[in-house]
Amino acid sequence: MTSQMPERIFIDGKPHLLHALPLYRLLASRRVRISAPDEWTTNCHRQYVGTWDVIDGKLCLVALSTYGDRERPLSDAMRSWFLRLVPATRFPVSAEWFSGHLRIPTGPMLLWGFDGWSSWFTRERVITCRRGRVVRDREVDTLAMLEWALRRCEGLKQRIDPEDTRGEPLTWITDDDYEHLRGDWWPPDWEGQRIPTSL
Repeated sequence: MTSQMPERIFIDGKPHLLHALPLYRLLASRRVRISAPDEWTTNCHRQYVGTWDVIDGKLCLVALSTYGDRERPLSDAMRSWFLRLVPATRFPVSAEWFSGHLRIPTGPMLLWGFDGWSSWFTRERVITCRRGRVVRDREVDTLAMLEWALRRCEGLKQRIDPEDTRGEPLTWITDDDYEHLRGDWWPPDWEGQRIPTSL
């Protein structure tokens, strides 16, 4: 599988990538799907991108767009259909259907993965929700986890970098923490909402 376009989430007022699909179970249980109106791409099999926020201890969907050859706002008909499905009258929508873990990279990327969300970051924030309410919120030192795995598994070391891993430290991909969230990160119909001036 190709590396997938992540969802988005605001944490403490700052945008982050979200490596979870809070809408998946709702759509699967209703046996419906959100389809992009144009050709779909291999880097977004689900054909939509949700933007999420934690508001008063609850996970909320604040924006939703389709993703085919590019990201597009929902049509009026699709927006009405989705709001009836949830049910709600407008965004943000409280995600009362969701129970599970939200994985949120919070540090620079260490290793880029080709499949799904297999890239490694220095740290991740893991938020656990039950029926849309946050019940646990913790930071995970994923760099320490990766270093532990590399010390114990020579095969993993060889797969990551077969030529240059003997006793060497990890090669970091050192993007500024939020640099990848500039540019086209915002949903296409986001102009009516506040964009932070500094990330």
